[in-house]
Amino acid sequence: MSSKWLSLEEALAKALDAAYAIDDVEQVSIFEANNRILAHDLVATLDVPPWDNSAMDGYAVNVEDLSGSNELEVQGIITAGMEADTPLQKGKAFKIMTGAPIPNNANAVVMVENTSECNGNVEINKRPIAHENIRKKANDIGCDDTLVHKGTRLRAEHLMLLSSQGKCKIDVFRKLRVGVVATGSELAAPGESRAATQIFESNRVGIASILQKENVELIDFGIVEDNEVSLRELFIEASKRVDVMVSSGGVSVGDADYVKDIIAELGSIDFWKVAVKPGKPFALGKINNTLFCGLPGNPVSSFVTAKLLVVPVIKKMQREAKPHEPLFINATITTPLKRRAGRRDFQRATMAKNAQGEWEVTPFKSQSSGVMTSITSANCLMIVPEEVSELKEGDTVQVMPLHF
Repeated sequence: MSSKWLSLEEALAKALDAAYAIDDVEQVSIFEANNRILAHDLVATLDVPPWDNSAMDGYAVNVEDLSGSNELEVQGIITAGMEADTPLQKGKAFKIMTGAPIPNNANAVVMVENTSECNGNVEINKRPIAHENIRKKANDIGCDDTLVHKGTRLRAEHLMLLSSQGKCKIDVFRKLRVGVVATGSELAAPGESRAATQIFESNRVGIASILQKENVELIDFGIVEDNEVSLRELFIEASKRVDVMVSSGGVSVGDADYVKDIIAELGSIDFWKVAVKPGKPFALGKINNTLFCGLPGNPVSSFVTAKLLVVPVIKKMQREAKPHEPLFINATITTPLKRRAGRRDFQRATMAKNAQGEWEVTPFKSQSSGVMTSITSANCLMIVPEEVSELKEGDTVQVMPLHF
């Protein structure tokens, strides 16, 4: 077990290296595929559009028929979902609706706004050029085009595209099984009775909510007191049931902090000190094939390290090919700041645009890792690099929005 303080980049690299990608594939309805990870490239079997069609409501014409006159006889009407029974005749026009197939012999569509119809004839007020307002066959998708690549997290736009190809079943990787547990004799479950020396536990629901965005299968192992026997039994059970076990508490250096020692005994611990604030005691280990992520017990530290270190691990194990990276924005700080250098500091703050439309950020005065209201009041984390001990008003810093 390494006791060296790792930078965030070193810790993340080690965590991602330890994370194995699942291989199990299952087939689900397209209506159940949102936010799932695609298991295979999906290839088009249909051209889109399947035929030349009208880009708008108007009249299908042959531009050569307009060389002598702007008035044409209306041959008929073509609506979406039907086609003309006969080709376009010389000197005539078909009234046509958006998406309807272009009749044979027509080579342009005049938008209805540029026409006037009277007594079965249509007058063309603005002559079109050849191919105007016609969407050509396969100009969007051609047969054998790759529609969506393996490893894509499927969203509404992907599913609409796949549905337009007639696909109703999708092969996806199975959901990652993730366990959550809180450790500590001082914790009571919300809704249950609480001793005078206990506090209500809050980390599990926060961690679960963060991970639910990744569409994992969550298993709640509840609260386990600071007891070596109970903790050992818990982690043995978890190693048989989940791919990833995320705990909060018990990974520091207190007399009752048993978690990392038990994980090391049952399997291995890679590291447990990360040079970030809040969140220094983050433990990474493994029991059999179950990856173990031990978060700090303080709520803010647990929240921040879950976002910075656990979510990327989950995405890799799910086989997401291009995980969405955290968004970082440059902003100017509105107040001077002094602090002890040495750890990268993720300070709770509020960001807003000034009158010039530029981002400004104001960190909270209290940065205690036990004050959860600093997260609910914040809309971003302001990042202070390890080597920086002082910032002046107007300095440029990076901020990470909490909701985007």
